[in-house]
Amino acid sequence: MDTDALADPLAWVNAHAEGDPVRLRVLEALARRAAAQPPGALRERLVGRLVQRADAAPVALPRRRPETPPCPLAGLVAQLQTASPELRSVATHRRTWSALRVQRRLAEVAAPVPEHLGPLNSQVLVTRALQQLQGLAPDYLQRLLTQVDTLAALAPLQVAADAEKPARPAAKTAARKASPRKR
Repeated sequence: MDTDALADPLAWVNAHAEGDPVRLRVLEALARRAAAQPPGALRERLVGRLVQRADAAPVALPRRRPETPPCPLAGLVAQLQTASPELRSVATHRRTWSALRVQRRLAEVAAPVPEHLGPLNSQVLVTRALQQLQGLAPDYLQRLLTQVDTLAALAPLQVAADAEKPARPAAKTAARKASPRKR
């Protein structure tokens, strides 16, 4: 056993420091643990393990998988990011139309609300919330209104899907109503 390592494990590790930083951190942790122990059998075992690990050959890390070729969609996205000025103007117009749509929606919501509705009326609360949101986070408001518009467009499809579902059998509901309830 190395007497230098037994006397001061941390100094021994620092003197033999080389290579992989992760391996070095493991050795330092083991040296700190050994240094914290009083002289005796446990400290000798820890220092023995420290020396054994330090002398062991470093473990080869597994190689990364070769990169897969980019998919066609990634190539298209790359082309669009370096797009011509025409596509940039389309993005600019999209932002303008989006801002106008938000303003129109807020104008619809901010229509005069009757005073007799009270402070906790949902229409009053939604109007106040949207106005505050416009001042605090206009981009978030724009995304929120886009999602609300999408949900509103999907609502008729949900109604149509619900209409296509078969109704509950009348016998089960009638039997449920007729059976006495336990109390």
